[in-house]
Amino acid sequence: MARDRNLYVWQAYVIVMSFVSLLCIGALAYVAFQAETNYKTVQEARKAASDADAKLREEVRKSQLLEMVLGARQSNQAEFDQAASSFSGNADMASIQSKYVADMALLGPNVTEKNYRKLVETLMQTVRERNLQVDAQAKREEDLKSKYDATIKQETDAREAERKRANELAQQLEQTQVAYAQKEKERQDEITKIQTDRQKLAQQAETEKRTNLGEIDKLTKKRDELARQNELLGKQLEEMKGEDFQYVQGKITEVVDGGQTVYLNLGKADGLRPGVRFSVLDDEANRAADAEPKARIEVIEVNQQTDHLARARVLPDRRTNTILRGDRIYSPAWQPGRKVSFGLVGKLDIDGDGKDDRETVKALIAQNGGEVSVDLRPDGRTEGALSVNTRWLVVGDEFKVLGGTLDGATEVMAKRRAELEQQAKSMGVSRINLDKLMGYLRGTGDEDVVPLGSATRASDFKRREAPPAPGRGRVSGLYQSPDGKLVPNNEP
Repeated sequence: MARDRNLYVWQAYVIVMSFVSLLCIGALAYVAFQAETNYKTVQEARKAASDADAKLREEVRKSQLLEMVLGARQSNQAEFDQAASSFSGNADMASIQSKYVADMALLGPNVTEKNYRKLVETLMQTVRERNLQVDAQAKREEDLKSKYDATIKQETDAREAERKRANELAQQLEQTQVAYAQKEKERQDEITKIQTDRQKLAQQAETEKRTNLGEIDKLTKKRDELARQNELLGKQLEEMKGEDFQYVQGKITEVVDGGQTVYLNLGKADGLRPGVRFSVLDDEANRAADAEPKARIEVIEVNQQTDHLARARVLPDRRTNTILRGDRIYSPAWQPGRKVSFGLVGKLDIDGDGKDDRETVKALIAQNGGEVSVDLRPDGRTEGALSVNTRWLVVGDEFKVLGGTLDGATEVMAKRRAELEQQAKSMGVSRINLDKLMGYLRGTGDEDVVPLGSATRASDFKRREAPPAPGRGRVSGLYQSPDGKLVPNNEP
C-alpha cells in the first residue's frame, strides 16, 4: 500500500512536472516572441528620445539666444555671435537676428549692452527726455508769448505816447515859429540900430584914436626918458652897492701880546663866530676903498659873557704898519646879524694849478660867515638861484676862444653865464674878482694853509700862550707898562 502510494505520488509528480514544463515552454515561447516585439519598441523609443533630446537642446539654445536678445541673460557680443551661428540655416532665427541687429542700431555705437530690454529703457529715457524738452519748450514758448504780448503792449503804449508827443511838438513848433518871426523882426530892428550906433562909434573911435596917438607919443617919450633915468639910477645904485663903497663893520678896541692879538667891538650879539677874517684899516677909514689894509686878523674867540667883544689873532702876512686901538675892520663875507650871500660863476682856480677850487672857495666863504646861493659850474650845471639876498657875484676865469669859435658845451656855458650876469646886474648884485675875494678871506702866506692827513705838521698846532690883559689907553699894548702907561724907548 505504501508502495502504491509512492507510485501515485511519483506519477502525480511526473504529471505535474510535465504540465509545468509545458507551461514553461509556452511561457518561454511567448517571452521570446514578446522580446522581439519589445526590442523594436525600445529602438523606436530610443530614437524618439534622441530626437527629442536634440530638439530640446535646439530649443534650449533658442531660449538662450532669445534671453540674450530680450536682455534676460547677460552676454557679450562674442557669446551672442557664437549662439547665433548655430542657427545659420534656420530662416525664422535668421529673420529674428536681422531684426535684432537693425533694432540694436538704434542704441548707437558707444552702447556696449545691446538687447531689447536696454533698447526699451533707452527709448523710455529718450521719450522722458523728449517729454521734458517738450515741456521746457512749451514753457519757453509760453514765456516768449508773455514777453511778446508785453512788448506789443509796450510798443503800443510807446506809439500812443509818441503820437501825443508829436502833437505837442507840432503845437510847440507852431508857437515857436510865431515867436521866432517876432524875434526876427526885433533882431532886424536891433541890427539896424547897432549898425547906426557902430557908425557913430567908428567916428568917435577915429577921433579918440587921433587923440590917443598923440598921448601915446607923449607917453613914449616920457617912458624913454624914465628908462634913461632908471638906467642912470641903476648905475648909481650899483656903484653905491659896489665893492668900492663897502663900509667897515667894526673896530679894534684893544691891542695886546705885542701886537699879535687884538680885541674887537663885535661879538655874539652880532652873530660873530671864530674863524671869520677881517682886513684892518686905518681908524679914519669909513669905507673899504678909502684905505689900504695894514693887516689881516682872524677871530679865535667870541666872548660869551658880553654881547660885543671878541678876540682875534693877527695873521702872519701883516705889513709893517702898527695896529692901533680904534683901527677899523672890514670883511666882504660877513655882516652883523645876517649871512652874506654869494654867487659863483665859472672855473674858480685860486692856486694857479689849472684845477677848479670851488669847494675850497665855498669852505672859506662858510668859514667867514657867508653862504652860496647860486653856483654856475664850468660844465654849465647850475645849483640854486639868485635872490634879493645875493650880495656878491664871484667871477672866475674868462673863456678862452680858440680859432674864433666855441664848442657846444662851452657855448651853452657862455650863454648861461651871460644870462646869470645880466640877471645879477638887474638885481643890483655886485661883481667881485676871485683874487680880490681870496685876498680878504685867505691871505697870501703859505702859513695860512694847514694841510691835513699824512701831511699834517706838528708846528701848525702849537700851543698858544694866554694873551696879556688888554691895554688901557690909545697906545698899543706892545708899548704899555702893566699900569697902562707909555713905556719910554730907553726903558727896558
